[in-house]
Amino acid sequence: MSLLPGIAALALVNITAPFTGVGLPVSRMTLSASALLGIPGVTAMLVIQALF
Repeated sequence: MSLLPGIAALALVNITAPFTGVGLPVSRMTLSASALLGIPGVTAMLVIQALF
């Protein structure tokens, strides 16, 4: 059930990237994490990117 919301969250982050300055690269790892973990996975990737 978390497949579609996770992919949609990743897409939303990348669509709004020009306005917010925050984006995630689309790769196998980010697609897999967003598909398996859903919205919390996308949020975790954004937090990790902000910290490092």
